[in-house]
Amino acid sequence: MKNIKLPVLSAILLCSVVHFGCDTGSDLFLEKEENEEMEYEYVEVDLALMAKLGQMTDTDAVGGEPQIEFFDDQEPIKRFWSYEDYYISADLIFEKSRLTGEPILIHQSLQRYLEYKQLIPPEELALVNYEGRLIIGDTLYTLAGTSYMKQHVDDPVAGVIDLSVFDPSREMKDYLSRLLEDQGVSRLTDALISHKSANPSCGRPSDFGFAGGTNPARSVRYTDMCAWDFNYPSIKANPGDTEFTSNSPGAVVMWNTSYTTWTRARRGIANTRFFKYRNSNGGYFLDYVSSADLPAGQTVSVSVTVITSRGRSSGHGTLSTWASKRRTKGRGTRSTHSASLGGVSGLPTYEAVD
Repeated sequence: MKNIKLPVLSAILLCSVVHFGCDTGSDLFLEKEENEEMEYEYVEVDLALMAKLGQMTDTDAVGGEPQIEFFDDQEPIKRFWSYEDYYISADLIFEKSRLTGEPILIHQSLQRYLEYKQLIPPEELALVNYEGRLIIGDTLYTLAGTSYMKQHVDDPVAGVIDLSVFDPSREMKDYLSRLLEDQGVSRLTDALISHKSANPSCGRPSDFGFAGGTNPARSVRYTDMCAWDFNYPSIKANPGDTEFTSNSPGAVVMWNTSYTTWTRARRGIANTRFFKYRNSNGGYFLDYVSSADLPAGQTVSVSVTVITSRGRSSGHGTLSTWASKRRTKGRGTRSTHSASLGGVSGLPTYEAVD
């Protein structure tokens, strides 16, 4: 029996090798090549670890983002009895790292896939073997280049799904910039008043249209957003500026939406981001704010916590941050946001619910 090296799982090898060994009629996709068999091992949820982590609180958390470490052991494919077992195991990896500071272990051959951390969270990537393979129930997932293959036991043809790097901050910037252009106004609060009716700046319009561009993982339905206009005391307002401009307009945007991962796990995601306005050919657009845009010593911070029925995840940053957590079908996502900037009063603290 091989032992899984990931610290949060206890593996039981029930059918050691061969074409889904104990399952008749389920060998269609377990052939690497003719005459070559695919090793796999069943994994059960570590109930002892679940109980231990359940006794810890957020005050026990070491703080900061979970760290990643790489290993080079070549292990069999992990096979989970169900999606629920798989998702719980991934949750345990994340929670153990968050609460104890132990790193998340990922095979070194998968390092490139950290680029897709929104679609393949590190705690899920930690469950993929060195060949880029994972089995959940009777479905095989295989990472390959900039895509992944999904193949059910009853289907000899694998579906190929392109991976895409999506940046929720960029998508919101692009969406709101188009909204400014469409409405012909210079401020987000004006655009939202024109776009919707009562209290649009810190509430959810009933048909708010942000859907994350063309990314199929994003949800159209669940977006709650707060946009707050203010003036920067001092900032480099335009690209290439060497001097600081006072009283320059800006906005902080806080939003709560949802998406699905590569294995279709639902996740709630909360974002907080500072922006500045740019006038281009008579139209106004949003630009990111970088640390170089602000005077040395300017204090600025953002924080966000997303809460689902599966727990909570928090992020802290200077000009932007995000956090995400798995959600249960039919259960909502709550998030809290705050932002501060030296010399600016009245920036919002926002609670979003979907």
